Amino acid sequence: MRKLLLLLTCLLMCCCSALALAADKTKAANDPDAIKPIETISAAEMNERLQAGDSDDLLYVKIKEDRVEVYQGLAADRSLRKQLILTMPNTEMLRLYTNNKATFAQMNKMLSDYESSNANFNGYKIITDKDTPKKLENGGKIYRLWFMKIEREKQSRRGGWNFPIGIGIGIGGGHHHHGPWIGVGW
Repeated sequence: MRKLLLLLTCLLMCCCSALALAADKTKAANDPDAIKPIETISAAEMNERLQAGDSDDLLYVKIKEDRVEVYQGLAADRSLRKQLILTMPNTEMLRLYTNNKATFAQMNKMLSDYESSNANFNGYKIITDKDTPKKLENGGKIYRLWFMKIEREKQSRRGGWNFPIGIGIGIGGGHHHHGPWIGVGW
């Protein structure tokens, strides 16, 4: 009877935690504070805007070959930059472009810090690099950098201890052992 009650309690707890997890995912998808692009444009349109050289706090994130998401307000808000990094697709190289030096500097610093600290983003780590700014005819610059979240290697099943263990069993003799013995070594 106790085993049956324990089993039912465990099943009830599993169902409740699964429902809570599903509710959290739905809440995250409908969260009004989550970062969203102000618009999605083509790569050609992005190039036209960047060539115009406006220095607004806009960050263009090239996700696919011809899909670019535009974000605003990242230079001054660290939490928005972190949300952007978290929401970007995994295992895909993302190219970032901006005319705003402050936006570039803050994004580059944050991504470089995450890379050097080997931060964990839900099983992924960040790699990043920056390109030389492209100079425009009007004196402005296009700042370019990229980042990627790559999957971390899984830990060993032995908890990270990777050394062989030898077990020896012997019978009899010897100078110090009288009778059977068992030895463990590495």
